[in-house]
Amino acid sequence: MIQPLMMSAFGELVISRVPVTKKETLSAFDQADLLVLDYLKTQALLSVNSRVLVVNETFGAITCAVTQALIDVQGCLPVLWSDSHIAHLGLQKNAGANGLPTASFTQAQNTPQGPFNIVILRLPKSHALLRDQVQRMLPQLSPDAVIIMPVMVKHIDNALYQLLESLLGPLTTSLARKKARLIFAVNSLGVGINSPKPQETFWELPALALSLQHFSGVFGRTKLDAGAQVLLDQFPQGPYKLVIDLGCGNGIQAIAAAKKWPDSKVIGFDESYMSLASATINATSNNVADRCEFKANDCLTGVEPQTADLILCNPPFHQERVMGDQIAMRMFAQSAQVLTQNGELWVVGNRHLGYHAKLKRWFASVEQIGAHPKFVVLKAKL
Repeated sequence: MIQPLMMSAFGELVISRVPVTKKETLSAFDQADLLVLDYLKTQALLSVNSRVLVVNETFGAITCAVTQALIDVQGCLPVLWSDSHIAHLGLQKNAGANGLPTASFTQAQNTPQGPFNIVILRLPKSHALLRDQVQRMLPQLSPDAVIIMPVMVKHIDNALYQLLESLLGPLTTSLARKKARLIFAVNSLGVGINSPKPQETFWELPALALSLQHFSGVFGRTKLDAGAQVLLDQFPQGPYKLVIDLGCGNGIQAIAAAKKWPDSKVIGFDESYMSLASATINATSNNVADRCEFKANDCLTGVEPQTADLILCNPPFHQERVMGDQIAMRMFAQSAQVLTQNGELWVVGNRHLGYHAKLKRWFASVEQIGAHPKFVVLKAKL
C-alpha cells in the first residue's frame, strides 16, 4: 500500500487519495507537487499578504501544504479551483486528517475572485479547459503576480508549451528534478479587467431532435462521442420507474431516457462540475428539466440500495492522465447494490477493456446487446 505521508518543505502531511481503498497502489501527490512546495519555501514567497490560487490539483496536497504555511504566518487561506468533485472531497478529507482548516473551493464553471498574487497551476489534460481557465484567471491576478506550473516532464510537449506561451507570454523553466519541472510566467495584465464568461460550445443532434451546450471541461464537447452513440443506438425498451445515468457527462443518456419514458424519474451523477452544469442546461433546453436531476457524486456513494430499475453507464477509463479501470470497477460494484432485484445495468465500453468478464464479479447474467468495431453494449442483471 502506498504510504500517504508527504514530506515537503513545509513539514509532514498525511495526503491520501479519494476514495480510500485497502490496497492503494497510487500516490495522492507526485514529485512536481514537492518541487513547487520547495520553491515556495526557498523563495520565501508565502507571507501575510499572500493570496494563493491553486488550480486543478487532484487531492489537495499543494493546497493543504500552503494552508499549513499560511497559518504559520497568519495569512489568507488559499483557494482551490477545480472541475472535480473528487478533488473537493480530497481537499476536505486531507485538511481534516491534518487538523487544518479547509481552504475555499471554486467549481470550474465559476471564476474565483481575486486579486491573487501567486497561482499554482497544474496543467489539465484538456487544452480547451486550460485555455478557458487561463483566460478567466488572468484578470483576477494582481500586477506582476507569479504563475507557477509544476509538471512531470513526460506530460509537457511542444504543442502544450506553445499553447502556454500564446496564453501567458514568455515562459521560463526550472531545472528538472526527479522527472519534474516548474514552468514560470508573470502576469502582465493587472487586475481590474472583467473576466470573460466560461467558454461554451453548442451543437445539434438532429437524429434525436436535441440541442446541446457544453462547458470547456466536458468530454465530447463538440460532438457526440462514439461510445455514447452506440448506447443510444441500442437503448433499452423500458419503461422504468427510476433511471440513473452514471457518469452522465453532458446528460445525453439521461435526456434521451426522460424523453422516451416521460413517467420515469431520471438522475444523472458525475464528478465533473462542468458536466453537471452542462447537463442541467441541456435538460432545460430540451424540455425535460422537470424529470431530470443532476448531482455531484463519487460514483453512487450514498445512493439508497435497491432503488434503481435501470442504470446507464459509459464509464471512464482514466482519471486525468492516470489510466486504469478502478473507477469503472467501483461503478459496477456500487450499481449491483443500487439496482432492484430485477434491475438492469447497461454498459458501453471499448472491446479491449473486457468488461464482459469483469461484470461477472457482481452480476449473475451478463449479455452482449450490441456491437460496434470498437465498442460493445452489455446488459447485466443480478
